[in-house]
Amino acid sequence: MDSPITPPDGDWWSEKINRRESIWLGISGVWALTLFGWMIGWTEFGEQNQTGETYQVSTEALQQKVQAYKQSAGTLTVGGEELLVPPENDVYVGALQWGWDGLPAVLKPGETYRFHLGSYDVQHGFSVRNADNLSQQISLQVLPGYEWVLEMSFDDPGTYHVVCNEFCGEGHRSMHGKFVVQDYDESAVTAPEESGGSGGSGGDADYGGWFTGDAAGSATGNYDGTTVDETGADQVTVTVGAEGNGGPYAFDPPAVSVSQGTTVTFEWASNNHNLLVESQPDGAGWEGHEPFENEGFSVEHTFETSGVYKYYCEPHLGVGMKGVVEVV
Repeated sequence: MDSPITPPDGDWWSEKINRRESIWLGISGVWALTLFGWMIGWTEFGEQNQTGETYQVSTEALQQKVQAYKQSAGTLTVGGEELLVPPENDVYVGALQWGWDGLPAVLKPGETYRFHLGSYDVQHGFSVRNADNLSQQISLQVLPGYEWVLEMSFDDPGTYHVVCNEFCGEGHRSMHGKFVVQDYDESAVTAPEESGGSGGSGGDADYGGWFTGDAAGSATGNYDGTTVDETGADQVTVTVGAEGNGGPYAFDPPAVSVSQGTTVTFEWASNNHNLLVESQPDGAGWEGHEPFENEGFSVEHTFETSGVYKYYCEPHLGVGMKGVVEVV
């Protein structure tokens, strides 16, 4: 059977290219090189690019820096919420599953701030969006083991939401922080020594420094050295995920004293928290509650063995979410 396909004649593969085709190939090549050069030039000279400086840093050192920043920052109440006022225009933000340590804060419009960004655990996305103008937003990557220092200035007053745009686990969708850009009177700012921002110092003698930054995680900001006395009560409630430590990252009360046989109910007031036991008396069998739970969940335990029970929330230990049940 003969093939219906006939071979081409002569040197078909070496025919001269049409002049118009040569022109368009040349134009395409020049345009491709122009775009390539434009990308390199814009990266080098474009004002919208965030370059800054990057330093290697351990997680512990970064946590200490953020904690020192929070201790030295003043506070300003805006809309009923207490916001940090950065000292000397340096803003430290530590990303963690699933929150932003060092926020919320208040900034002045037009002022240049040095943002120190880092992660306590995994890679996170630092995405800032103006609530009133979504066209104004930046998106950066924050990596563990590094401190990224960037200069930022915000001209328009308003609330700027900070979300994570890099999937970081089951609580990723709830990872939210914010800062408010507005003018304010310096006389309205509460000085750090008056605000009691870091707290925790009073627990050093009572609980071996559990509520300070010397123990695991950061200092517990909502602990003022006071242990709530609930001795004699049959039932006691501890709120999990109460406001504190820069967001819904606190146990309330952080330290409570109860009698033997008291049942303590832990009630979740916000999402993505658990209870892990750091230490407990010999012979005690409290297992905490390892799974992450959300608002509305509750779990209880009857404490029979006297002594001090230290516990914490695993994803928010880095911001100081720690607690104590003392059984007497």
